Amino acid sequence: MGATGGSSSSDISIDVKALPPPPPAPAPAPIIVQVNASLSPAEVYWKLVEAGTAKINYSWFKLAVGGILAGMYVSFGFTFCCCAIGLLGNTIYGALAFPVGLFLIILCGAELYTGNTCYMFTANIERKAALWHHIKICASAWGWNLVGSLIMVQLECAGQIWKGREDWVHSIAYKKMALEWHVVLVRAIFANWLVNLAVFQAMAARDVVGKAIGCWTPITTFVAIGLEHCIANQWLIPMSIYTAPTAKYPVSITWADFVSKNLIPATIGNWIGGAIMVGAMNAAFHGTKISEWKDAAYEATVGKVVKKMEDPLEHLVDMSAPVCLNRPEHGHQP
Repeated sequence: MGATGGSSSSDISIDVKALPPPPPAPAPAPIIVQVNASLSPAEVYWKLVEAGTAKINYSWFKLAVGGILAGMYVSFGFTFCCCAIGLLGNTIYGALAFPVGLFLIILCGAELYTGNTCYMFTANIERKAALWHHIKICASAWGWNLVGSLIMVQLECAGQIWKGREDWVHSIAYKKMALEWHVVLVRAIFANWLVNLAVFQAMAARDVVGKAIGCWTPITTFVAIGLEHCIANQWLIPMSIYTAPTAKYPVSITWADFVSKNLIPATIGNWIGGAIMVGAMNAAFHGTKISEWKDAAYEATVGKVVKKMEDPLEHLVDMSAPVCLNRPEHGHQP
């Protein structure tokens, strides 16, 4: 017996090629990473601390080369500044030209005394570097900046950069030498305050354009105001000394006057502007150690006085509290 019209399952064939292709796998969800155009002020502060901490491991050779380069870069900026003022007859053009020096230092890397005052002081405050490191890094930068500036003076004299336009240098140098000691000091504080704000802003930016804008605005401000930068003056005043006298400026500036009347107060004022006005102030606002010191000092002084005043008051409050007697009310005798 058997079915005549049926067929077994083994006789069924499936054409695999005729089947529709499987649906494509879903694409993975894109990973979106948001990157801010600039760092936050707190992040920049800790980058300052990090930069100061890294400098303590620099060799003397690296500090020397970096310091010479910084002196040369600042000299390039002031050379451009003097030419702009001389050619165009307006200080604002020189103010726009001068930031070239700091911009070269920021992008190319170098050891500038005025910037190191802030780097090292923040590292000192956060206990990442010792006082000796601060003195070593800042003094080394100052000395090698002077070497770099004087090399540029000699190179420009050899190239006769100021031949026929000596007054462009003399006019600015003589105005600086006419300032009183305390005036130079205060102007130097303002100058390095602005220089380190320029460093702060440039460090916050993530691209070259942002760094340029962050650098240019404070430096242009400081030059337009007429402030004192000791490293810039390490080029300007010697350049005036080595440049030939003119009918308008027949008497040369002496090295003794330059050092005593300008370089010393400018160096001190620049340290205050960088270390205190930018370094310490941002440490108090963004750092940790100054807040800890403030709390400890408060507890050791004012806090003790307040505690002594609060204890008797608390005792009086306890004495004046109503006494609750556990007795039944009238008419409700047990």
